[in-house]
Amino acid sequence: MLLNEFTILYVEDNLDAQEQLKMILEDDVKAFYQAYNGEEGLSLYKDKKPDIVLADINMPLLDGLEMTKRIRRIAPEQPILIVSSFDDKETLLKALNIVVNGFVTKPIDIEKLENQLNKIARNLKSKINTQINKEKEINDLYNLAHYDMLTKIPNRFLFNIRLEKAISNASRHDSNVVVFFIDLDNFKDINDYYGHQAGDRVLISIVKNIKQVIRQEDTLSRIGGDEFALIIEGIISKEYITTLAKKIVKASSISIKHRTNTIYASCSVGISMFPQDSSSKDELIHFADIAMYKAKKDGKSGFSYYSKEELLNVS
Repeated sequence: MLLNEFTILYVEDNLDAQEQLKMILEDDVKAFYQAYNGEEGLSLYKDKKPDIVLADINMPLLDGLEMTKRIRRIAPEQPILIVSSFDDKETLLKALNIVVNGFVTKPIDIEKLENQLNKIARNLKSKINTQINKEKEINDLYNLAHYDMLTKIPNRFLFNIRLEKAISNASRHDSNVVVFFIDLDNFKDINDYYGHQAGDRVLISIVKNIKQVIRQEDTLSRIGGDEFALIIEGIISKEYITTLAKKIVKASSISIKHRTNTIYASCSVGISMFPQDSSSKDELIHFADIAMYKAKKDGKSGFSYYSKEELLNVS
């Protein structure tokens, strides 16, 4: 029964009617709220935000139609059923002008009431499902645009956004940003010799290992086929950076079984820093890339800091 997924607010000044309907519906709904006049009903509505409102027309302090008008100002699409012993056309027209979802006359025909409630519940469920599907679609599109589908970490686009934000934050708070450029050694040979499936396994394993040695707030991104970049923010000592670079190199030095073969992998790391090396996002990435090539030149499976001398060598 769909009603058990939804909450109902029943606003009725007649105590006997309240208890009778409570006995019938309480076990069939998620929650059954009761109010005994329009003002109390409006207050309870604001507090509980029920899925369905069932309201009598003729009540003290604030009648059901006026209460409905005020609820409509808060939530124009709120499902509301009006209950009344009146069945004259004028009262019905007033209710319809407020755009209620149904009109129930007293004495209440329980079967008809349940049919109306179930109809509203089906409509609510349909809207919820539509919203869930829409949110999932938006989330899927966001992930496609911002995350690498193989490794599930941020892609180049999101990396650039986060690096810009990190530099901006560091400028305001007089702190540091460190960029690691991480490139796998001889990865093309792995793909060419063992196939892309084996290469994917290597990438996934290395990302998993690196994530275990960095902080949760650090951003590890895949910015190319076998290229990764890491953003570290905060007041960071060179000793910490050096220790972390060694951990990343070690975490990336792996061997995995592939069919009858053992595949060995490693990485080279280049490091640049804000504000010491540059205040430009693009330069920080470029300088870390230059430093990474120095690490490869020095024998691979290691790391190197960017230096201006190295930039002269590249030029």
